[in-house]
Order: sequence, then C-alpha cells, then structure tokens
Amino acid sequence: MRWMLLLVSVAVAASGCRSPDRVASASDGTLEKPYIAIQETLAEDNLKDLPKLGALVIQAAQTQGSEPGLDSMIRGAGKIAAQDIATARMAFKTMSDGLIAYMLDEPARREGYMIVHCPMTFAGAGGHWVQRSGPIMNPYEGAMMLHCGDKVSWEDMSTIVKEGFPAQADAPPPS
Repeated sequence: MRWMLLLVSVAVAASGCRSPDRVASASDGTLEKPYIAIQETLAEDNLKDLPKLGALVIQAAQTQGSEPGLDSMIRGAGKIAAQDIATARMAFKTMSDGLIAYMLDEPARREGYMIVHCPMTFAGAGGHWVQRSGPIMNPYEGAMMLHCGDKVSWEDMSTIVKEGFPAQADAPPPS
C-alpha cells in the first residue's frame, strides 16, 4: 500500500513539473499566441521550440495581408531560431516592435495584453514587449532581471510610435 501511495505521489509531482506544450497551444493561427509562447520561453532563459514557434508566427503573418507591423514580425521570427539566446532576444525585439504596431492598429487585439518596457536591457537602450496582463516576465533579461520593467499604457505607446518608435523609443538618452 505504501508503494502505491509513493508511486501516485511521484506521478502527480512529475505531471506538475512538465513544461507546457507551448507549440501545441500556440498553433491557433494567430500572431499573438506563438509570440507570447516565445516571450515566455525567453523569460525562462530557454531556446526550446523557438524554431517551431517562429514558423507559426510567419505562417500567421502571411495570412494577415498588409497589416502594420507584419514585416517586422516576419523578419524577427525568421531569426528567432538562433543558437544563442542573445541573438534570439534581438530577433524577439524586432518581433515586439512589429506586434506593437499590429496591436495598436486595432484596439480589440489588445484585450488581455499589456506592453512592458525594460530600460536596462540592450546595454541601456531599453526594449518594449507585449505580454499577457499580469506579473512582468522579462524576455530580454530572463532570470537575471525577470520582473524588471514598467507597464506602458496602449495610449502612451501610441504617442511613442507617433514620435518615431522604435528608433526614438528605444534609443539611449542623450549624454
């Protein structure tokens, strides 16, 4: 009887430790789901499944026509399968710039998502990203600064874009 209880306990613990199947859950034909799966993967300092998730982003973008931001999404997703995390994070920044433009174009797309800016990433140049509403999970710095970032309202981001995002929004402050 004790062995049975131990076996059940181990099975329950193991099932709770499995990482989510992000590729399967992101395969819904939208841009947002695979992008968010990439954001969460990078926040865990992981490269697992990035090639597959990048392919899902490209597939979804190609069905959207000529919406704002799609070129950046495709360009970044094409490089997300990098062998090193720094290159993957730079590619994700390009994707983020594109997704922000895409979501700003249609307010309904923003529901359940927020924009975050980490001023410390990329050698102080900073970077924005979109994530699910909730605790900040920094894809650019991962565990080193997992919760580093400030929420940016969609209205403020719209103003930043009008003023020259991403070139000005992510530029280091003048010295």
